Amino acid sequence: MDKVVRGRTTRVIALVVALAVGALVVARFHPQSSAALARPRAFATAAPLGVPSPPVADTPLPPADSPIVAPDHFDGPAASAPPPAALSRFGNVRPSGGTWAVMIGINDYPGTSHDLRAAVADAADMNVALAQFGVPADHRLLLQDGQATADVVRQSADWLVAHAGPDAVAVFFYAGHVRKLARTTEAIVGADGNLVTDADLASRLARLQARRAWIVMASCFGGGFTEALAPGRILTAAAGADDLAYENASFDRSYLVEYMIRQAMIEGRASGTVEDAFNYARAAIAREHPGREPVEIDDGAAPLDLRPPGAKPASTAPARSAPASGSTGSGQAPPPSPPPSPPPSGPRPPASTTTTTQANTCGNVTLGMVRCS
Repeated sequence: MDKVVRGRTTRVIALVVALAVGALVVARFHPQSSAALARPRAFATAAPLGVPSPPVADTPLPPADSPIVAPDHFDGPAASAPPPAALSRFGNVRPSGGTWAVMIGINDYPGTSHDLRAAVADAADMNVALAQFGVPADHRLLLQDGQATADVVRQSADWLVAHAGPDAVAVFFYAGHVRKLARTTEAIVGADGNLVTDADLASRLARLQARRAWIVMASCFGGGFTEALAPGRILTAAAGADDLAYENASFDRSYLVEYMIRQAMIEGRASGTVEDAFNYARAAIAREHPGREPVEIDDGAAPLDLRPPGAKPASTAPARSAPASGSTGSGQAPPPSPPPSPPPSGPRPPASTTTTTQANTCGNVTLGMVRCS
């Protein structure tokens, strides 16, 4: 009996040794196999402490892509700049009609390790698009980098509430870091590293009289800012509530802004309505950069046209350019540039959206399927 046991034990040991030797041989002659097993998961440490990491893929990012993901903390002091003078003199204004817009873009965060490269250009493009649509300069508030501390972001929302009357269209545009604090809690990260939570922003925009509003989040987790929604409002985001967004070095914009603002609105490849621009952007991104599609939540009301009453569509689009360094962010439009070549002709790609119904104030919800790859 002992001989039988010893014999079985010997065979088990021999089998284990053989398997180990075989694995070494595979690793020697097929190094990619072992490399695949050891490949780190991208962004495994990207989410804030205590929050599950966003879904990631095991394949490398395209070389031009960078995630717009906020750190848990910054490694240096914050730069500062005086906010626009318009924020110091709006206490007694009377709300009026037209289109009113706040546009915030933050590249420069405290320290040097977590700066962005596209957020300021994103906000500048939104400013250019609205200028082309005939929105006056004093109706557009542009905040860049050190101007946009958390307190100033709050003040800018108050500025929008103070100016946009019931017949107005209100626009709140943000490009920069967003931090995921809990399963249903997101927060804008100001240029000083301090936070403006989704609930804080929503409480300020709750006083907005404008019956139509567009909230744009060119950021990670932007689809989670649903607290700010109400009848007549649209939320457009570069990524879903649990997903990362990306900026692309080949065009130095987020995908959302490159396609929806730059191409669709500024270059005129879609009409001036938010819905048409989104449909163009989503279809083009799905075709050219699958996995980077934006999301939109729409209450199903009439199409939202950003042009003020009586404004004429712009006939030409300015040439692509990054915002000039040292811009004061005063809300003035950049100087006009020579028009670019006309956009390519041909049929517009079909929209790629999914319409569902939610039991809340949003009514019909248009959601783009977002993958974080």
